Amino acid sequence: MKPRGSFVSSNVRESDARQVIGNRTGRVPLRMKADLSYTTLMTGATGFLGNFIVRDLLQRGHRIVALLRAPLGESRERLVALLDAIGTNATDMVHRGQLVMVEGSLPDQIPEPTWGRTDAILHNAASLELFTNGDPQGDPYRTNVGGSKAITDWADTHAIETIFAVSTAYTCGWNNGIIPEQFHEPRPEFQTDYENSKWQAENLFRQWSEKPGNRLTVFRPSFLVGDSQTGYTTQFAGFYQFARLVGVLKERFFDPNNGKSTYIPLRIPGKPEDVQNVVPVDFVARMIAEIVLKPQYHGRIYHLTNPEPPTNDLMKRCYEDYFGLHGGSFAEPQEVVGKCTAAESLLWDQYNLLTPRVVHTPRFDTSNTQNVMKEVGVAFPHLTRERILMLFDWAANRNWGRSNGK
Repeated sequence: MKPRGSFVSSNVRESDARQVIGNRTGRVPLRMKADLSYTTLMTGATGFLGNFIVRDLLQRGHRIVALLRAPLGESRERLVALLDAIGTNATDMVHRGQLVMVEGSLPDQIPEPTWGRTDAILHNAASLELFTNGDPQGDPYRTNVGGSKAITDWADTHAIETIFAVSTAYTCGWNNGIIPEQFHEPRPEFQTDYENSKWQAENLFRQWSEKPGNRLTVFRPSFLVGDSQTGYTTQFAGFYQFARLVGVLKERFFDPNNGKSTYIPLRIPGKPEDVQNVVPVDFVARMIAEIVLKPQYHGRIYHLTNPEPPTNDLMKRCYEDYFGLHGGSFAEPQEVVGKCTAAESLLWDQYNLLTPRVVHTPRFDTSNTQNVMKEVGVAFPHLTRERILMLFDWAANRNWGRSNGK
């Protein structure tokens, strides 16, 4: 008997798409031999993390049904292009039925499983909105909480007993010490509505996992950055947004008479030894794929975080080296936020949503993750100075993701 709460609990032609997703009889076309394979219904496939997960699972022979937003044709082309950019020919996999793309949305519409068998759900879709902007029924709660409820309801309706849920390491809220790989009770105090919505979603999944036979696995990544080998990213928030602002600060106060370096006295809220828990997207996707593919690892919570995250001091030196901007010094947050100089206000007053990255820096237990890494032979791609500068360079060469970039 399961203990309570244990979780034992590249374009695709339209004709090809109809052959893959248009069968409304529930019968599997004979040409789709992959329909007999273990199949996972996946949400969030076109997201930054999602397309890396799809790539890694497809390359290991896994069959995926990707739930995509309407209009399906546009979303299908987007996913194919994203996979092509990271080295996977999705068109061939669509032709042989290994990748199926269906139209749907959360929390409104998850279609009936006309694609054949469904063995598990990998729920990766999420709203990244930090705050509700005055609408408690809107995002992030609508997608993150309502969407999760829709997933568990669909799983119950279709007798699906395995769910993989991608959450965030920051469901811990404002907590000190080492954050354990377990559900957080009582309810923490949160910095953002996003964190609160993901905590509520985890609770919905936990309740679902307590039903007999159900098995839940939760993945909690920290802040994602680009591919550790290439720097590739399609997401330019957070880590990249702050770097871009440092570049803007350099441009605004640049004096050509001083050469390439610019000196601006800046107080940085935080301590030099505190850390920035950023993690390469390829590592997170690889770990999710390894765990999904091996049932012995199911039924646990995994912190997919950086075991040796860069310190504030290392990040400061990287900004100085890359942008040629000097003069920063660390200070207590209460001495800076709300009391900024003109230069400091560009970073800390007008963009105060970034300050939690240097003020609140919890440390995470990664025992479950480390055990899997050891057994499957995955090494963490440490964020050295050289790798951080590579990430900056890839994003800067694309104008930090803005439309007039390369």
